[in-house]
Amino acid sequence: MLINDGDTVCIVGGGPGGSACAMALLSEARRVGRKIDVVLFEHKKFSEHRHYNQCIGVLSPPFEDILKNELGLVLPDHLVLNDMEGYRLHSDLLSLDLIGEESGRSVSVTRSKFDAFMLEEAQKAGAQVVHDRVTSVEVNHDGVLVYSEGDNIKCAVVVGAFGLDDGTCRIFEQGTPYRQPDFLNTVITRFYPGKEFMQSMGSIIHAFLLSHPGLEFGAVTPKGEHISINIAGRKVSSHIMMEFLRSAPVQRFLPPHQRREKPLNYFKGKFPIAPARNLFGDRYVTIGDAAGLMRPFKGKGINSAINTGIYSARSIMRHGVSKQAFAENFYQDCSELTEDLPYGRAVRILTNLATSFKFMDHMIAVAAERPDFMKAMFGSVSGHDPYKKIIMETASLSLAFTFAQKILGHFVFRQEARLPAKNDSPTA
Repeated sequence: MLINDGDTVCIVGGGPGGSACAMALLSEARRVGRKIDVVLFEHKKFSEHRHYNQCIGVLSPPFEDILKNELGLVLPDHLVLNDMEGYRLHSDLLSLDLIGEESGRSVSVTRSKFDAFMLEEAQKAGAQVVHDRVTSVEVNHDGVLVYSEGDNIKCAVVVGAFGLDDGTCRIFEQGTPYRQPDFLNTVITRFYPGKEFMQSMGSIIHAFLLSHPGLEFGAVTPKGEHISINIAGRKVSSHIMMEFLRSAPVQRFLPPHQRREKPLNYFKGKFPIAPARNLFGDRYVTIGDAAGLMRPFKGKGINSAINTGIYSARSIMRHGVSKQAFAENFYQDCSELTEDLPYGRAVRILTNLATSFKFMDHMIAVAAERPDFMKAMFGSVSGHDPYKKIIMETASLSLAFTFAQKILGHFVFRQEARLPAKNDSPTA
């Protein structure tokens, strides 16, 4: 099952992962002197900016290295809304600026404009973009037939880059052994508080780990002229979003005129928390959110989508389109993500327990007291380091003893968590 001269590769989904896959396929084909056709199905027209993307749209390191070194691209300055300056973590009672360094800059972008940029670059590279919705996929031993609202395309392999779109997930589940990954639901809303307030807020991402039932985490992110607010959990809704907005930790960051109740526009989506089952097989492979290959909390979903798109393209062009080829090459290239999943799952469970038992205040207090735990918190929230590295570098008898004291104080003596005086806070 190798790719031959004149073969066609179909990609379902024209987000950053699908566009990166298309560019990488055509680059690999040129490298080996082979001519292939790449057809990319995307029913949205990103350039019209009519569709809302559930992703907040923060690009974090090493996105610039990935774009430049893997795809030969530079992010245009006009796409950048903010250069993000750091992270602030909030619990029920406490707030803490997280101290750490990232190897590169984090920026916020308008997702529709970034997606349009990536798709345009894929077209420049030679991909054919079809603005039709895929309606069915037939995978046979000798090829794949992709049905759409327009033309049907016969191809050698199909790449699923459709995120967690319900309709396309079902199409792939009907046509292949693929089963969509487990996921959390998200609700997003926006505020437009005015230029003066946006300047006073700065370019800090505010992360919230609160003890609100049904809520795993929330975030408040400044983006140019507006604030994006998102929450995630198994059963989040507009009602839970309103309760989140009314909570004391969040109210501290809302402009005064927004404290009054006003109608809001809500956008609902979801993101994966585990890999998909049968995420690849003979003549098909899924990437990005569709494959469920991203880390919890700070998922770096755009980076993961682009990377897995590139990995799938290399595997297809160099090793073929069989299930075995994908297992031995594509999946192995994703090992940095897959090997970190158990550690990320453990961190997510511990975090949910801490918020459920109202212990997160004490964890923030420990981070304020101890540079080693501050580094762990920064790495977890920023996504700078893999969870395995964070756990291995942070675990110690000394830290365990500190937490034993905090647990005893919280559950037995009902002690409140407090931040140390500023001059006692960690500096590294």
